[in-house]
Amino acid sequence: MKKKSLFYLASTAILIAASSQQIFADEPVKTSTLEPTVELNKQETHSLAELQTKEVTQTAPINQTTSSSSSKNEATTASTEAKVSEEQSVVKENSTTTTETKKDNKSTFFAAQNNQATARSNPDAQVKKSTFVDVSSHNGHISKEDYQHLAEKGVNGVVVKLTEGTSYKNPYAVSQTQNAQAAGMQVSAYAFSHYTNEAEARAEARYFAEEARRLNLPSSTVMVNDIEDSDMRPNINATTQAWADEMRRMGFSNLMYYTSASWLDRNNLRTKGPIQTEQFGLENFWVAQYPTSKLSADDAKTLKYNSEAGAWQFTSQAELLLGRHVFDQSVDYTGRFTNKATPSNRAANQPIKGKITVQNKNPNTGTFDVIVSDVSAPYGVREVKVPTWSNVNGQDDIIWYTAAKQADGTYKVTVRAVDHKFSTGLYHIHLYYIQNNGKLVGVGGTTTELSFGRPQGKVTIANNNPDTGTFDVLISNVSSPYGVREVKVPTWSSIGGQDDIIWYTAKKQANGIYKVTVKATDHKKSTGEYNIHVYYIQENNQLVGVTGTTTTVSIAHPKGTLTIANNNPDAGTFDVIVSGVSSPDGVREVKLPTWSNVDGQDDIIWYTAKKQADGTYKTTVKVSDHKYSTGLYNVHLYYIQGNGKIVGVAGTQVNVSLARAKGNLTIQNNNPDTGTFDVIVSGVSSPYGVREVKLPTWSNVNGQDDIIWYTATRQANGTYKTTVKASDHKRSTGLYHIHLYYIQGNGKLVGIGGTTTEVSIARPKGTLTIQNKDANKGTFEVIVSNVSNPDGVREVKLPTWSNVNGQDDIIWYTATRQTNGTYKAFIKASDHKNSTGLYYIHLYYVQNNGTLIGVGGTSTDVTISAENLKPTGKITIQNNNPKTGTFDVVVSNVSGPYGVREVKLPTWSSVNGQDDIIWYTAAKRADGTYKITVKASDHKNSTGEYNIHLYYIQNNGKLVGVAGTTVQVSKTSYSTPYFSQRDGRWAGRTYGGYTFAATGCVPTTVAMAISGITGQTVLPTTVADYLYHSTNEFNKRSYGTTSHGIVLAARHWGLKTDVLGSTAAVREALAMGHHVLGAVGTSVFANYPVTHELVMRGYNNGMTYVMDPYNANNNGYYSVDYLFRVRSLDPTDNTEGSPFMTIRA
Repeated sequence: MKKKSLFYLASTAILIAASSQQIFADEPVKTSTLEPTVELNKQETHSLAELQTKEVTQTAPINQTTSSSSSKNEATTASTEAKVSEEQSVVKENSTTTTETKKDNKSTFFAAQNNQATARSNPDAQVKKSTFVDVSSHNGHISKEDYQHLAEKGVNGVVVKLTEGTSYKNPYAVSQTQNAQAAGMQVSAYAFSHYTNEAEARAEARYFAEEARRLNLPSSTVMVNDIEDSDMRPNINATTQAWADEMRRMGFSNLMYYTSASWLDRNNLRTKGPIQTEQFGLENFWVAQYPTSKLSADDAKTLKYNSEAGAWQFTSQAELLLGRHVFDQSVDYTGRFTNKATPSNRAANQPIKGKITVQNKNPNTGTFDVIVSDVSAPYGVREVKVPTWSNVNGQDDIIWYTAAKQADGTYKVTVRAVDHKFSTGLYHIHLYYIQNNGKLVGVGGTTTELSFGRPQGKVTIANNNPDTGTFDVLISNVSSPYGVREVKVPTWSSIGGQDDIIWYTAKKQANGIYKVTVKATDHKKSTGEYNIHVYYIQENNQLVGVTGTTTTVSIAHPKGTLTIANNNPDAGTFDVIVSGVSSPDGVREVKLPTWSNVDGQDDIIWYTAKKQADGTYKTTVKVSDHKYSTGLYNVHLYYIQGNGKIVGVAGTQVNVSLARAKGNLTIQNNNPDTGTFDVIVSGVSSPYGVREVKLPTWSNVNGQDDIIWYTATRQANGTYKTTVKASDHKRSTGLYHIHLYYIQGNGKLVGIGGTTTEVSIARPKGTLTIQNKDANKGTFEVIVSNVSNPDGVREVKLPTWSNVNGQDDIIWYTATRQTNGTYKAFIKASDHKNSTGLYYIHLYYVQNNGTLIGVGGTSTDVTISAENLKPTGKITIQNNNPKTGTFDVVVSNVSGPYGVREVKLPTWSSVNGQDDIIWYTAAKRADGTYKITVKASDHKNSTGEYNIHLYYIQNNGKLVGVAGTTVQVSKTSYSTPYFSQRDGRWAGRTYGGYTFAATGCVPTTVAMAISGITGQTVLPTTVADYLYHSTNEFNKRSYGTTSHGIVLAARHWGLKTDVLGSTAAVREALAMGHHVLGAVGTSVFANYPVTHELVMRGYNNGMTYVMDPYNANNNGYYSVDYLFRVRSLDPTDNTEGSPFMTIRA
């Protein structure tokens, strides 16, 4: 299926080549790529590359004016104007005479030659020298100068779109027309047509003619009907004749027709179009046909396609104006579009000239600017070139600069001596233009003198800070004629000579100033005079001294202020704040050794203060960390400096005291229904901290035999809470005692207070209500409201039974809680042996401790109508699918007086009685209905009437009949087309370097199956294009297609696949009418190592019909057993588990 040997591939290619005696191309025509030939500067005696290596003498005169001065503001100007004449090539054309002929009282056309055969290319055909373009709103505004540029490229005509249909007008038509006329172009017009009947054609013609009159176009203007809307094809000749008649009536008879070659009955294609050229005259047609994506005008004039027509549009991608929308470009065979052009000779009015000015000569930087103004040339200026070199050693430093256009229209180049070997003295500057026609022309030149000044720089000392022992060195006005690569700042103190010298590299700041920060700590902490020198490392790698200065450095003592804040006796804490922190050696950490006056420094802690957002430092001291000592505390301040040394700075003292522990007890939510109450503790505090809040609680009954030490839980609002249940205290009622204790931070238990409360317990409650009684069906609902119980309610139970035969039908229902807090149970008489009469309903609660307690009870009368004692059910037939021979049976409204255990659906065809009967068991679905799927393949593939009966197996085990129906079953026979992978239309097409004829069996078989199933024609190349461009399954990893490619292609066209792993599965799929695709190995269809894909359709007595995409002679009936026996074992054919699979809807 997927693999062909190299010998096989080569022989196939030879076979295709031998059978292709004549090849016709569909439009657009595919030919060998024609590379446009562009010759720049054909008349030049030298190349631009040569000039950029070494400037040589030009044919155009260069007048040089040289001036020099040492003044910094000197400006040198040279102005040159040159006139250039170029030979214009002359194309001699044979004169063509056209005559107007009236045809049957219809519009006048230029007569066409009576030649029944239209050659693709006629080498003897006449073609006009000039070309023409057509424009629309897509091309936007086109200026007169733009049209003049087009004329320079051989374009002498323009066809402007005026209208489309009867509702659109080109908004740019006025400027596009007037500017073309001003540039001497011949202006024609076209209308994009949509008409499908004669009335619409006449209306569009009037709309077109009226717009042409509004634009003052003369009646002799060539008026073009643009015919390309596919809806126009059915009645194209009669409607177009009506359009032409109406145009003549409106006064316009110089008519042309634009269309694709495929629309004409005389063309160079295999198929002929609907337009009768004899009716309108072939010479009156302007034909669009693109041999390649991009074709030059010269190549088009050589090819001469459609040369018996009036004109040929050879490209829609002509890049004629730089940076603008591409153009449609055409050649003119009759001169109808270009003969009346009178293009102005712009070149004669555009002399070569340009003014050179030297500005901004700077000896400090060794630079100057070259300004070029008054720029013009006969064929426009594409680039301004400024070759420049010094007088030293000839032109060994020449650079061909490309000047940049400025906002004021001038061009500018900045010349740096550093780019010219640092040469000084005389510099030569010449001026050249590259014109729009690609030619290089000399314009003028000048010279200038360049000298270098000394390096400069200003040193400033800033931010001299004794607190930090630092200062900044700022170097401004930095310049050197040799450039500045680095700024060096050697710095040392006057103590000990230069033993502490450091050569700093200054960093350039955003404002252009260079900066260095000097730290006394890097200079042995020396104070007094510091020496600062400035050097530059220039671009020539030389070190040069520039300037220097001195400054005096002093170093202050470490500073810092201690403040005590938030001294809190309730919490036993205080804060230490350090502000004004500074040290000339820097501050790495702020340390606060702290201890109480009790027992010396046995409780000392060296706190590390944390820096705050405001720049201060802070630590919090807790007495709990200092053995709960009170009285005088000592707080000292130290810094760990940047050099790692510790230095003392300051100290202070503070008196610390502790308050008593506090707390308030409150009783809330005392609830007799639940036998519970909440204890709330607020205002909790202790100077020793509170680790836990304890609440010992007991009833007054029998002393403290029921005492529980509760641990209260802290709430979000800072209070503490516990819930007390009487059930945890032997269900005692009456007086309860609650005491409050804290386990403090030091682990000690301390009593705080206490209170009492009265507790009572209510009895279980609940109200029973009977509602929604259905006297016909024998059903009712039991509602339990007002549910409460001091011991909680885990479940609500409703034992229910009928008065018939005692409690033999009792059911303990568990009621379901509703959103409104009530509980509900649904009672059905069918669950109680369909008993009628009195029913008893009792109410019980399963309490939280698991015990069961009775709460109440009620009774009600139940009746059942005779009709509801019969089983019911509705049969519906759905999804009757003739393509698959299947249908669904859905059973709804299922009910029976004795319940329904199973739903049975005996089903058989009317052919040969009940010999194919099957008792199906329907499956229950989420919506309560039951469903089965019946396959004709399970019923001997019988068609016609099918009988479906409905039975229930009731809960008492009895089988009862309910209903029945019939349905007509048919099977669609697909009409599957045959495609050959060796069809001449696509046999030679390649994918991944392999021909379709050799590797296209899978795309071809899939195309047959999809076409047969969908009823639409899907070509093999359409499938191949999808597989090759959208997956990796066809001619990617190796030549051929994997079986996974079949799955992806079927899914892409909305179809499904089933893998067939056995002969029985293949038989069943074929019997159901499905298409089966199978890959076979060595057989009558393929020889090792080749594998091949086949299509199978139909099944009769073990045989199926096979279609072979490679060899139609193999098409015919084959044994399914044989086909499965020769199945492919190649892994690429078994990616899905088997090489056989169905494609189905």
